[in-house]
Amino acid sequence: MRVLLTGVGCPGAHALITNLKKQEPDIFILGTNATEQAIGKWICDDFAIVPWAYEENYIDSIIELVQKHNIDIVFPQTSWEMFHLSKAASKIEKYCKLLASKHELVGICENKFLMYEHFKGKIEVPDYYLVRTFEELEKAALKLGYPDKDIVFKPPEGKGARGVRIMTEKSDRYDLLFNGRPFAKFISMDELKTTVAGKEIPELMIMEYLDGDELKIDPVSNNGEVLVCSVKLRMNFASGLGMDYELIKDDSSVEYAKKVMEFLPMDYCVDISTRGGVLMEINPRVSTYIYSDDYCPPYLSLKLAMDEMDALEIKKYQDNIPIGKKLFRYYGQIDY
Repeated sequence: MRVLLTGVGCPGAHALITNLKKQEPDIFILGTNATEQAIGKWICDDFAIVPWAYEENYIDSIIELVQKHNIDIVFPQTSWEMFHLSKAASKIEKYCKLLASKHELVGICENKFLMYEHFKGKIEVPDYYLVRTFEELEKAALKLGYPDKDIVFKPPEGKGARGVRIMTEKSDRYDLLFNGRPFAKFISMDELKTTVAGKEIPELMIMEYLDGDELKIDPVSNNGEVLVCSVKLRMNFASGLGMDYELIKDDSSVEYAKKVMEFLPMDYCVDISTRGGVLMEINPRVSTYIYSDDYCPPYLSLKLAMDEMDALEIKKYQDNIPIGKKLFRYYGQIDY
């Protein structure tokens, strides 16, 4: 199998590439990234720099690489590349397979407001509002119970916790100032008002703060049918990334994934995040996995897309999920 894997500079790239190689040592992986500083440059079979996904010539550059390297399947690893590649699916699939759900489904996932609107009345979602001015934000905050209740605001299409803050009057400002990092996630209404200082704010989602355990539910799906599904408990968080996870047995979360996919019939790897049993977000792509020698969801997705495994074969891997296995992500360094 010859794979073009995008975004090989992202945090999960090293684990994904090395585990795909464990599953199939002869797999050819052409890694792409918008910058040269990418771990995939060192561990893929070949590497190419491509434009950013939003740039006009991005799709043409991917197709050119597909033709040059006789690629069988394009594997989008980042959200923006998934969005733009799925939009160009008909063009790409003239030359090879594309590991992506239908673009309209990807688009729903990429915008949290659209996602909540899609699921309203079907599954439980947080109370939320879309605001475009500071005055609208203040009114929505009051409706959500602020200041008695904490609330959250975030960009509808933000990534990696960018622009996300918990609005609260309960945090210790002295402690945050002298003991918290400068990118502390808490902010009060008065602090926000001072920061904005009459400037326009970007479009924001403002919603109730969800409490409880955060779970990452990771099905491999085929047109919405969940073939295999693992569940992780997130135990630590830093710089917008989950750093510490444990695979748990949670049949109710697997059933939850089936219900979500019933209303959003996606394909291949999907990442569903919940907190306290309520939907937070859905990523229509690979996310952080805890791998084992006989359990590698991205590889199962590739085999499914290439018609090298069928749904019944993949379902058998449910028993291979290494329940109790933990993941700890840490920072490394390369000198060059």
